[in-house]
Amino acid sequence: MSDAPENTALAGLLATIADRRIRRKVQKLLQFGEEAVRALGELDVALYLRQDGEEQLQIVADAVLSHLRRLLEYLAMVAPTAGASPDAGDGELELDGPAPRQSGPVAVRSIIAHRERSDEERWTMLSDEMGTLQYGLGSELKEFDRRFANALKHDRRDQAVRDLNDATTGLMDGVFAVMTTVYECFLGHAEPERMVPGHRDSLGKALSIRRALAELRREVRGLNRPIQDRSTPPSLAEASYWRIVEAVVRFVESDVFLYLRSDTRRDFKQFRDSLANGNAAKNRNECEGFDKYLDSLAFVSQRGVLIKHDTDLKAKTAGDLERAVKFAALLPEVACEVIEQAFVKGERLLGLNDQIDALVEQWSTLTEEQRADVDHIVPLGRQLLELVRPPPSLSRPADGDGF
Repeated sequence: MSDAPENTALAGLLATIADRRIRRKVQKLLQFGEEAVRALGELDVALYLRQDGEEQLQIVADAVLSHLRRLLEYLAMVAPTAGASPDAGDGELELDGPAPRQSGPVAVRSIIAHRERSDEERWTMLSDEMGTLQYGLGSELKEFDRRFANALKHDRRDQAVRDLNDATTGLMDGVFAVMTTVYECFLGHAEPERMVPGHRDSLGKALSIRRALAELRREVRGLNRPIQDRSTPPSLAEASYWRIVEAVVRFVESDVFLYLRSDTRRDFKQFRDSLANGNAAKNRNECEGFDKYLDSLAFVSQRGVLIKHDTDLKAKTAGDLERAVKFAALLPEVACEVIEQAFVKGERLLGLNDQIDALVEQWSTLTEEQRADVDHIVPLGRQLLELVRPPPSLSRPADGDGF
């Protein structure tokens, strides 16, 4: 881990723990989690490259599983059946006898201000949460073992790699869930995108992919039009063609590219290689095919992890904007602040809807003075409200025959 970027989130968390023994245990737990995440990232790359076939996959998988099993072993010590004393050594956790279980960090947080809890109280919360996470991560590991063994038995490589991608994603989310719980218990909140520099959970990856694909799709769409138009001067068509090639190369070399499934990464590399070895006249159909392919990837917005995120975020944004627009005349400064925060939330929806993207882009060009002008930003707030407002729910018929 010496080559990994500095983890400022971990340093910030440890700085809040005064008890040296608890701080050491939390650090060890998070370091095991970070090692597991990075190892899973290496496995994902190996699934894509497969330079040495099954032997290479087996070697990388064994290394990954060793990190995960070490994390699970430590979780077993953090999550005993009875209350664990933070005074126990790194190798063993002493049992103090039965202790009342907490109802979880969310319930406790609503009763006691987080900053008033002692290190021991936060450690107890963490111990109580780890039992469930240990079981869940252990189940994901068994599923990975099953899929990996099945993949090596059969010759359907593409399907096998897709299955392993899914299993690897499940393991990654399981490790992130462990780390998120640690942050929530000790800080009261968690930022998954900062916990392991260079790595994200499924939601973080999906949001990055959606945004990057939307930007690439719009760029390619605009450049493909003159290529398909037979009246376009050859020099302009050729210039547009090579800008498409540059866009594809830039995307393939980006960090977001590694978040894609291995089969999708393979498709992009095939498009890149084909386009790089042609020209506008020869590869006109290839450009059109790539344009359509990017349109087909819009299904990324329909993944479950994104649907829940988008539904919750749009509902929250709509509720805030409803109040801001309603009371803009009475509380202009508050309204401006709320509308600004609504557009910050709107940035997390980039790639979902071209109209939202255009409106957020328009907002980003405003000056500070314009953002503080109620007459200027309330109309933009109303437009965003119409785009994020949840559709009216269907009322159930009085006779109860609705479905």
